[in-house]
Amino acid sequence: MTKHNPRATLIGSIAILLWSTLALFTTQANLVPPLLLLTLTFGVASMLFFIVYLLKGELKRSWQLTPKSAILMGGLGFYFYHFCYFYAFQHAPPVEAGLIAYLWPLLIVLMAGMTKGNSLSWAHLVGAVIAFIGTGIMLQSKGQVSDSQIDNAYHWTGYGAAFACALIWSSYSVANRRFHAVPSSSVLWYCLVTTLLAGGSHLALEEQNWTFPVSTWIAILGLGLGSVGVAFFCWDMGVKKGNLSLLGVLSYTAPALSTVWLEASLQKHN
Repeated sequence: MTKHNPRATLIGSIAILLWSTLALFTTQANLVPPLLLLTLTFGVASMLFFIVYLLKGELKRSWQLTPKSAILMGGLGFYFYHFCYFYAFQHAPPVEAGLIAYLWPLLIVLMAGMTKGNSLSWAHLVGAVIAFIGTGIMLQSKGQVSDSQIDNAYHWTGYGAAFACALIWSSYSVANRRFHAVPSSSVLWYCLVTTLLAGGSHLALEEQNWTFPVSTWIAILGLGLGSVGVAFFCWDMGVKKGNLSLLGVLSYTAPALSTVWLEASLQKHN
């Protein structure tokens, strides 16, 4: 049976709390094209980690101890997950997109149960079936009340991106456990790769426009420092050394908290 570090599990749970603000900040930054938003937020996170590890004198050691395969996996995982996430929230209702994206805790529990040293019970399978049926019923009911077929198709692209988020992040989280000996400072290199990929994609595919209101820039900083910054360091430590199945279960609190923040924000602006 795999040994778990309770402290690492606790630190991993901090990421869940920070991620509950991801939907709120993403919604507040919806004027920013997804690839540019990816570039800016991970640029902020990269600067944060670079300064921290430079001051701690750990940059060279972190680079030497981080396998290039881990950097590639982390960079691609961060890039595709967040592109899909930002796209989903710009092409589907935020609450519904968030609920679909947060199928990843369920998928983590299922995937972790199938890894070496763990077991998958019938309770896991029954819970998974119920969750997927519930999500399908929710989407079907939303589709029936759409204003038009065009709007419905528009939402479905966002729903598809949201589900891709769940699949990408759960796969990354489980696969990342095999790099348990890699220091969590490796997150810096993941963020740098994501920033470079997103920046190149933005220049090639999106219109160049950086004129946004102050509230949007505040949301970008909130994403970069919290949901995209510190959260990843905490999650990296949690999935490598903590109880991954427990973190998957605890992650179910994130969509509830996320919905609370979104509803509070909507009421504030009404």
